[in-house]
Amino acid sequence: MPTIQEIAKLCKVSTSTVSRVLNNHPYVSEKIRREVLRVIEEMNYTPHFLARGLRTNSSKLLAVSVPKADHPFFAGLIKGISLQALEFNYKVCVFQTFYCKENELELMKLLQNREVDGIILGALENVWEDIAPYLKRGPILMCNEFHETAQVPILCYNEFESGYTAVRHLIERGYRDIGFCLDTANSEAQNMRKKGYLAALSDHNLPYREEWIFDGAFSILDGIRIMNRIHDLPEKKPAALFSGSDQVAAGLIKQAVNLGYSVPGDLAVIGYDNQPICRVTTPTITSIDIPVEQLGRKAVTRLLACLTEELPLKREVTLFPTELVVREST
Repeated sequence: MPTIQEIAKLCKVSTSTVSRVLNNHPYVSEKIRREVLRVIEEMNYTPHFLARGLRTNSSKLLAVSVPKADHPFFAGLIKGISLQALEFNYKVCVFQTFYCKENELELMKLLQNREVDGIILGALENVWEDIAPYLKRGPILMCNEFHETAQVPILCYNEFESGYTAVRHLIERGYRDIGFCLDTANSEAQNMRKKGYLAALSDHNLPYREEWIFDGAFSILDGIRIMNRIHDLPEKKPAALFSGSDQVAAGLIKQAVNLGYSVPGDLAVIGYDNQPICRVTTPTITSIDIPVEQLGRKAVTRLLACLTEELPLKREVTLFPTELVVREST
């Protein structure tokens, strides 16, 4: 492996200048910064910032990325990951991306600099082509998210089946005009869920309306906002909604009742994740139950297999089962 002295010699600068570039010090000209970074990339140089890493080539630290740690689903995922990591004497760094591409790339730099041994992506903000180059620095896997072509282990749920099951349940309850809420269209997992929703409608010869698809649905407040949009629709309104989040479902129900709707009489609602909030709303929420803690534990086991057993990092998709839990909202 090249040294910082060799990098400095090739760039015709001092080692302290190289160090400033590595640490994003402001007092380096842009021209020199670009040249140093170019040589670092060509030489495949990796700085070892942690003393422990210098001795053992391992930080005993894993990173997990989540959009927001205060979301109940991601809190459960972090719990499963952390508990499993501790059993193997690893610690976990929780990195919140806040749905920002640049933040996710900052996480990749932790792997590049050997500050963490591997990364579990609880979501994916960038296109995979921007993440793939970092695989030469260490193992990365996806947990909860899905990608059609990424050559890494992927642990997730059968999103298509979940979407289909939820909508079929609504159809069996007699609903024909069914809408769908999702958080972001950039997520392949969300799009698979949407495909299940559309397939169930198609198989039962039911209408699909673009104005009944609501994105940007993350929180209780988003559920309230979406219910207001539904109430203000000038023409036909959906009689049932499949939401990708129990938090959103709770907001939908709260505002529907405020606006004088009967749930499920005028509007049926299904959530996703089967969080505790499903049991305390009025009415209680029908939801898709997912084994989130088990998902997190399995992700750690698979990542450590790459690190400690030197198993190859290759594409393998593990689908976890889901289950419809029927309550009062349908």
